[in-house]
Amino acid sequence: MFREACLTCPVFITGPEFLPELREQRHRTLSLIDTAEGNGQARVAEMNRQVLGNLDRMISEVEKDEQTGAADAG
Repeated sequence: MFREACLTCPVFITGPEFLPELREQRHRTLSLIDTAEGNGQARVAEMNRQVLGNLDRMISEVEKDEQTGAADAG
């Protein structure tokens, strides 16, 4: 299992086995951002937007690697 603290690390590496967890964490992060913005907690929302950006990058890279691997295997 990956740790949420790693989501702010710019060199965090993950693999396709964690894609469902990354997607679920992305969903939770979007909820946190919405809640923080609704409560006027701009700094909390900002910090979670950074996490969201990292999650989007990681998910995109894993999906790209999976597509490349599938194309190479075919």
